[in-house]
Amino acid sequence: MIRTITPERAREILGEYASWIEEVSRRYGVPAAMIRAILYKEMTESDILDPLADLVVRTGLTSRKDSSTGYAQIFGVTGLRAVEYAVDRGLSTYESLGIETDHRLRDTDEEDIRLIWNRLHDDPCFNIEAAALNLLCCAEENAGRTDFSSFTEEEWKRVLTRYNANTAGITAYGEDTYRLMRDFEREDQA
Repeated sequence: MIRTITPERAREILGEYASWIEEVSRRYGVPAAMIRAILYKEMTESDILDPLADLVVRTGLTSRKDSSTGYAQIFGVTGLRAVEYAVDRGLSTYESLGIETDHRLRDTDEEDIRLIWNRLHDDPCFNIEAAALNLLCCAEENAGRTDFSSFTEEEWKRVLTRYNANTAGITAYGEDTYRLMRDFEREDQA
C-alpha cells in the first residue's frame, strides 16, 4: 500500500484545523480528541487508491457514483445521512451547513448524494463537520445515546468501529482509534 499522507503531515493538518475541530466539538458535543483520532486514523490509512477513486467519481467515467473522500474519508451517502440526522434533531440546518437545496435530501437520490459528496470532497471544514455528525449517528446507533461523558470503554470502541464499518462488534480499527483518542486526550492535558 502506498500511503498518501504521512503521520507527520497528518499532525500538521490537525494543527491547521485545530480551531475548527474545537468549534465543531463545542457545537455538537463530540469530544475533540475523538474527532482528531478519526481524522488521524483516516488520513494515515489513506492510500493511492483513495484519490483515484475520487477521480473516478468526480469525472463520472464509470458507473461508480460514490467514494470515501476528504480527510475524514466519508462516503457521500454517509455524509448525507449524517446531515439529515443533524437537521432532523435541530442540531443544524442545510443553510448553516452550506448546503443549497430546495427539498429534503434523500439517501436514495443520486443527485443528493452527489451534492454532499462534492461538499465533502471540496471543503475540508465541511468534511470535518460531517465526521463529527457521523460520530453522533454512530453513537446513537451503537450506544443509544450521544452523551459521550458516560460511555464505557467498550461503547467508545463500538462507536469508533462503526465509523469505519457496518458492524456492531469491535474491530482492530475501533481498538486502534480508541488508543489514538486517549493519546490525544493526554496531549490535551499536558
